[in-house]
Amino acid sequence: MRLFPFALAAVLAPALAFAQAGDPVVAKVNGEPVYQSDVDRQAAEIAPTMQGAPPSLIRRTARQRVIESVLIYAAAEAAGFDRQPDFQRQLAQQRRTLLTQYYMLSYLQERIDNARIQALYKENYPDGKGKLEIHASHILVADEDAARTVIAELDKGGDFAALAEQHSIGPTKSRGGDLGTFGKGRMVPAFEKAALALKPGAYSKEPVKTRFGWHVILLHSKERPPAPDFTQVRGPLARQLSEQILQKHLDELSADAQIELLNADGTAESQ
Repeated sequence: MRLFPFALAAVLAPALAFAQAGDPVVAKVNGEPVYQSDVDRQAAEIAPTMQGAPPSLIRRTARQRVIESVLIYAAAEAAGFDRQPDFQRQLAQQRRTLLTQYYMLSYLQERIDNARIQALYKENYPDGKGKLEIHASHILVADEDAARTVIAELDKGGDFAALAEQHSIGPTKSRGGDLGTFGKGRMVPAFEKAALALKPGAYSKEPVKTRFGWHVILLHSKERPPAPDFTQVRGPLARQLSEQILQKHLDELSADAQIELLNADGTAESQ
């Protein structure tokens, strides 16, 4: 599959021409071949702007656009733009980008297969279940005495949501203190530990202190839902695996490299 944009393909014309076996030449511009794949790519780009036009007109228009691109490229080359320092610098940057993309794609293709993605699926969803989901509400107050007053009201049969609307200073007071569903690690440790210690339907009998204030917590549920079907999460898992593999490779490359950080004036950057 050719990933080069057309302009760069023209710069690399000899190498690409060799790779074009089976790709028909549909025009020549001063001897320079225009390939069917170039026209097809251009047709795909302009088709949305030519809705309702017959396919033959889209193809002719696309071919003309490619021919015009070859003419402009040749004119730019004849004018010496390819020898200008700014162009050379940008071309080097494009070359670095393309080489990086090709290398990463090749590196990942050699290391990612369905078996490795399946293994990551089993790691993320052990026993056929997803990660723990916690559903809780809380009443946040400024001091311990206020929290104990709320607990006393709950002990008398008070409604948690109504007490949250009445006493809570947190942003969830308008919805009865409901925090919704969250996973492990999403709440501060003291809050999470207290919530997980509760049974569904129970509230904390002792105030829970965090940096936000004092909490009274009501646990609605804590459960691990069934794991999603593998086909539903294969794409995200493949991306996760790709990131893990590339990060490990980057760490290895960095360990073997001599990297010097410099300030704008050329002096060494302080660590």
